[in-house]
Amino acid sequence: MKKVITLLMIVVSSGVFAQRVYYNQAVNSCANKSSEELINKCIKDSYLLNYDFISAKDEVISTKKIKKPIMLIASAGWSAPCFGQIPALNKMVEKYHDKVEFVMIFWDKKDKIKRFQDKLDKRIVLVPASAKDKVEKGNLDISGFVHKLDYPTAYLIDKSKKFIDVKRGAATPSKTMSWDQVNASNAKEFETFISQVIN
Repeated sequence: MKKVITLLMIVVSSGVFAQRVYYNQAVNSCANKSSEELINKCIKDSYLLNYDFISAKDEVISTKKIKKPIMLIASAGWSAPCFGQIPALNKMVEKYHDKVEFVMIFWDKKDKIKRFQDKLDKRIVLVPASAKDKVEKGNLDISGFVHKLDYPTAYLIDKSKKFIDVKRGAATPSKTMSWDQVNASNAKEFETFISQVIN
């Protein structure tokens, strides 16, 4: 009887581990999906592999060594919403830096992110595209992390390295929205988003 129970436990646990899907595998298998399907059917509930990002300070940031939840933000210097979300993002870093690691990957090379560096909280790890990274229209591959959505996109990853949620876009000033309204709207969205990993 003990042998049967042991065998059953091995079979069940093997099935559980075999079902773990990793982010890049999920993204690549969903190449022809819409953005919403890519997020809801492929990215959510997948797991982050280890990535060794090279920061703007030329430091290696290994996701394997990060023990907190991660907010990984894909950004581009030419995107107004990316720049527009900076005040709200800085507010989140001020409030949650001890509970969440903030990493921002860029479409741009190191010399093109200075405008962001000057405005962003210094506790955000900035990862510019390097010469060996693939930066193409509709596709960004930073140190092996493939991003196929728009800018900005924030990926929320829990302590177990599981993708919990994805947030796309940000408010920007317009004729109908002042900077104060934009900052309040972006901060509210970030607060709701990040609350999913705050204990």
